[in-house]
Amino acid sequence: MGVRGVSYLVLVALTLLTASPVRAQAGDEASRAEARKIGYAGVEAYQAGDFATARERLETAYQMLRVPSLGLWSARALTKLGKLVEAEARYLEVIRLPTSVGDEAIQEQARRDASNERTALARRVPSVLVRVEGASASEVAVTIDDAPLVGSALGENHLVNPGRHTVEGLRGTTRARVEVSVAEGEQREAVLRFAAAPAAAASPGGPDAGLGVQRPAVSTGSDSKRTIGWVTLGTGGAGLVIGAVSGFMAMSKKSDLDKAGCGDGNCPASERGNVDSYNSLRVVSGVGLIAGVALAGVGAYLLLTGPVDDAGHEQAASPRRPRTGIGNVRLSVLPGGTVLGGEF
Repeated sequence: MGVRGVSYLVLVALTLLTASPVRAQAGDEASRAEARKIGYAGVEAYQAGDFATARERLETAYQMLRVPSLGLWSARALTKLGKLVEAEARYLEVIRLPTSVGDEAIQEQARRDASNERTALARRVPSVLVRVEGASASEVAVTIDDAPLVGSALGENHLVNPGRHTVEGLRGTTRARVEVSVAEGEQREAVLRFAAAPAAAASPGGPDAGLGVQRPAVSTGSDSKRTIGWVTLGTGGAGLVIGAVSGFMAMSKKSDLDKAGCGDGNCPASERGNVDSYNSLRVVSGVGLIAGVALAGVGAYLLLTGPVDDAGHEQAASPRRPRTGIGNVRLSVLPGGTVLGGEF
């Protein structure tokens, strides 16, 4: 055993001899002697490299006599065993202990050593950041090695000891699990992945009830296209009716003018009103027929390019001929007028 080891043994022995026990009554020499014996054995085991025995004995002695010197040796034993998180917590506990128990100078030195060693240890403690995918963090109960994470710990680095750890998340009856290994000073991320919530089932009374099948929703854009098509077709039809009626009226008016001697284009002054009426009707007829044919053609095109299925739902455009109630529509311009024809 080196000089430094002997010095520490002497330090602990002096501390135990001069300290007042916390758990025992003042002056209870039997308890003080027992704590001194166990603590001394723990330091000897530490110096011999038997850190498991050192941890056990120093922990027992520290619980019997909470003084900084015993807490310091307990933290060192935890560090040697890779229990870095527990060692860091023990160092912090030692720093906060009073030094008025036993030799104050010795206890103050132990506190300073604990502070320095804790600073160095902090760089070695690894951490794990847990993220949740496919679910809200508030819906998932997360544990690391069966220890629950609460509050904001889910979105922060969680200190762990070096080695392999199990991260689990529970959402209702669904469980996600991932294993993560970390070395000293390493920061790792653990991702808990949950499947997205299942789509709503089909209506119980629908034709696909019990089959887990949903009928596709009717496209809003297709509905608008068909609505515009029908409106345009109807407007075109109205224009054709107006053009046709005006045309028949113009033909009747032309016959009357011919009888009044206007066959060669020269009409009596008394027929001026009928001539103006004839010309107006002819214009209205031509505009109505042309506009009606154009609008009807546009409406028919919109309807023809919006195929439907057997249930009347819009489908995507297909190279097949759509099943509509209209076949081929033809627009012909002839010397005598404009003709709209089709197969129905």
